Amino acid sequence: MKRLIINADDFGLTAGVNKAIVECYQRGVVTSATLMVNGTAAVEAALIAADNPGLGIGLHLNLTAGPPALPPESVPSLVGRDGVFPGMRQALWRISTGQARAHELEDEIAAQIDRLLRLGIRPTHIDSHHHIHAHPRLRSVIRKVCPRLGITKIRGFKMSVRSPKALAVSLASRLPSSGKPMSAPDRFSGIDVMGGRDMAAALRRELAASGDALEFMCHPGYAGEALTRATRYNKPRQAELLKLLSVEFTAAIQESGAQKISFRALREGGER
Repeated sequence: MKRLIINADDFGLTAGVNKAIVECYQRGVVTSATLMVNGTAAVEAALIAADNPGLGIGLHLNLTAGPPALPPESVPSLVGRDGVFPGMRQALWRISTGQARAHELEDEIAAQIDRLLRLGIRPTHIDSHHHIHAHPRLRSVIRKVCPRLGITKIRGFKMSVRSPKALAVSLASRLPSSGKPMSAPDRFSGIDVMGGRDMAAALRRELAASGDALEFMCHPGYAGEALTRATRYNKPRQAELLKLLSVEFTAAIQESGAQKISFRALREGGER
């Protein structure tokens, strides 16, 4: 039997995102979410998670937007002069060139995990904002830090490529990295359907592909001023929400016969 993880990213980003994610979970669609501990609604997200224990919660590692978990002066190579993360392109440049110091990356990842634990959540897995963990250097750091802190599962990027962004992520993830592999689903999907494009069709297509376990990523959210301030990817989240709650998407899940799971139920055994 195929197994299906539907993971909602950016839990904790805003109250509107939290509302949308828990609605999708309670309607039987979303099975997993990854929490952004430096989001303005992270504490609320943790309280929602406590009230919905069947929802698997992982860490949405964030090194690209907002403030770090550690004091900015503790991680100067990771932040700008304003003390916040410098955006995806600048973060990737710093990681690629070695300007982002390895010990600061390790410390910040550990601090974000610790903050999640202090919120009362034992993370099921890790992924990252803007898919930055596809970068081989950061992936090596994650493999060093996460297993010793109890996280052994990670988002993988074995996927069909149907857009330039998906191609870039896929190629980066294939570059060699060090450390012991972490467990991941057999396949990943979602980059190419962000904004609600053909989500039901994409789910059917991916579930029909080979492999035992599929992670299908989504970003449901209610649009509003807080979301507009937090991210450029704002209004399309509501389109995703409507598609996820549609009859067509629910039918795609039911017709597949797939077992819905979270990362808790993902087998150990190395990144595939």
